[in-house]
This record gives sequence, structure tokens and C-alpha cells, in this order.
Amino acid sequence: MKICIVVPFFTPFVRGNEFGLAQSLIELGNDVTILTSTAKAPREEMIRGKDYNFYSYDFKVKYLPTPLNVGENPIVPSVFTHILKNGYDVVLLQEDYPIICHLAYFAARLKRTPTVLSTERTYYPEDLTKKTSLKILDKTANKIMRNGVDVMTAHCTAAKEFMIKEVGVKREIKIIPVGVDTKLFKQMKSKEQHLTSGELKILTVARLHKYKGLNYLINAMKTVHEEIPDARLYILGKGPEERNLGNLVKNLALEDVIEFIKTPIPNHKMPELYAECDVYVQPSIVEPFGIAVLEAMACGKPVIGTKVGGMIDTIVDGETGFLVNPKDSKELAERIIMLKDEKPRKKLGKNARERAVKHFDWKEIGLEYQKLLKPSNLGG
Repeated sequence: MKICIVVPFFTPFVRGNEFGLAQSLIELGNDVTILTSTAKAPREEMIRGKDYNFYSYDFKVKYLPTPLNVGENPIVPSVFTHILKNGYDVVLLQEDYPIICHLAYFAARLKRTPTVLSTERTYYPEDLTKKTSLKILDKTANKIMRNGVDVMTAHCTAAKEFMIKEVGVKREIKIIPVGVDTKLFKQMKSKEQHLTSGELKILTVARLHKYKGLNYLINAMKTVHEEIPDARLYILGKGPEERNLGNLVKNLALEDVIEFIKTPIPNHKMPELYAECDVYVQPSIVEPFGIAVLEAMACGKPVIGTKVGGMIDTIVDGETGFLVNPKDSKELAERIIMLKDEKPRKKLGKNARERAVKHFDWKEIGLEYQKLLKPSNLGG
């Protein structure tokens, strides 16, 4: 089957959902092409100039000319003619609001090519301009596309509920989660040492943005440090809140307890970083899915996450880690302290690895999409 995946941004350095999906579908015998813009997503700004050549993959990637990028929404007119000229059997659209997906959808409709729309949205942005624009699109172009595609999927339960309760979608939505490469992400010994000290090493990987809730984790470390003096928190990421978070660390006198890892680490090196930590924490206030949680789980680490986004589906409270309420520093501290001993960490980490392999390996996710793309499901 000749499959086209349309996404506004793509970089192998990050190896996000589109990378894993394309590779899994290729390994199942399909011909897969990713169509994307030449624009950079915010998370890519931190890795400008990096060499991507260490990645090998079997699918094709076409970076189409992008004359304009409006509010992190690239306009790629050539995607329309590309789909008209190429004989794809199905077009997979990654999210309902990117203009590149709108253009691809209308081209596919014109050519009568089946379409599948996937969404990971679980909230409206706080920024008033972005929120207003998105709500307008939800009543116009987004709505036309959602109603017109052959199949609609959501990456997690929270995304499905958002579409139904907040956006007002009435059609059937099938949940197919994001996957993880459990052959790459596994228990191992690290060749490099990024987490240099600490009896209990805590790691979080996130863009330094308010919605990631890192200030609540930093506040929690005040209590954790009092109970476990040699506990250390390592934060990997960059973003607009870098200065504010740094000031918070200083105000709490936690400079020797919390360290920011400022050097970007490519995705294929991340298993070594996870290997160095004892506990992974994702304190997000909102979250579309939370792929780093899956990666840490696949590496055999207990994960503490908040009850938002995909974490509600991936983490089993008390079995693979803990789920806490967002914005709750006290509860975060309590759960971290519960994992100060190695025995409970190993038990939860073992369960986390088993769950990641059984339910979220890209091979399993690819098979779910393969079933979905049968002609009988696409109106053929």
C-alpha cells in the first residue's frame, strides 16, 4: 500500500510519532512518504545546525517549499498538487488544524483518495490569539475535514474526550496510541554520564514552558531534599521559562539539588540518559500525550506523572509508577519519597517495561493502523 503521512513539522533528531509510525508501516511492507514543511517547530529551535545523518530509515521524506509560517502553522501550497500528481492509496493527516493538512485533505477528496485523521489535542492553548484562531478553525475548516475523512483516530482517551466534549465532534473516534521503539528504548548501561551525582537521581525531559508544570516539581524538591538530602533532580530542555525556573531554584536555595542539562541529546541517545536515572517525573499541567513517559517506561524506569493527556492511559497507578494531580507539589514530593528505596523502584520499573512492550511497541501500533487501513474500513 502506498501511504502518505502529512505533518506540519518533521525532524529525525526528535523521532516523534510520525517517525515511528512511518517506520512501523514500512516494516509491514508498505511504501511510506512523509510530506512536511521546511519550517521549524519550537522544539526544533534548540537543535538548529545539528547533524541528522546518523539516523537511518526506510521511508521517504519530502520537505516541500514553505513560503510562509503563520503562528507555527506553515502554509505549503505545493502539498495540494503533490497529492494530485502522486497515486497514494491513503493519506494520513496528523492533526486537524494545520493548513498543510487542510490542503492535503482537499486534494485527496478531489482525487477520491481515502483519508485518516489523527488528533492528539487535549486542551485549548492559553494564548488568547491562538485560542480564538483555533476555535474559529474548529467551526470551519477543521470541522469540514473532521466530518469528511474516512476514519478519525485519537492518540489517547483524553484527546477523544476533548474532541467530543469541547469541540463537539459527534462521529466515531478510534483510540490508537503513540508508540515507542522498545528495541531502542530498553534497560542498558550508559556510556556517558550526564547525571553526575545523587543517591536518588530524578529526571524530567520537557520544553521549559509553563504548561509543563516544572515549577511544581522544583517546589516539590524542597521537601524531597529534606527527606533525602542526596536526591538530585535533572531537567533536560530549553524554552521560554528557563530564566524563571532558574530563579526559582535560586530562591529555594536548591542550586546544589537541581541541575539543568542544556546540551540537546538526540533521540537515539536518550536510552542512555534514562538508564542513569532512578525515577522519571512528568509534572505537566496539560499534555497531548507524553511520549517521554513511554520512553522511560520502556527503559524500565518507574514514572510519576500527572492525571492529564496520554499519561492517564500509559501509567498504571501503583503498578508502573504513580499518577498525581497536576499543580500539586506536595503529592509529587510524597510519591518521589516513596521511591527512595531500590526495591519498589525495581518492581515498578519491571512492570513499566512489560507494559510498554505489550501495549505500546511500534510493531503493535503499526499492526493497529494496518487493520484500520483495510479497504473495508476506508469505504472501499
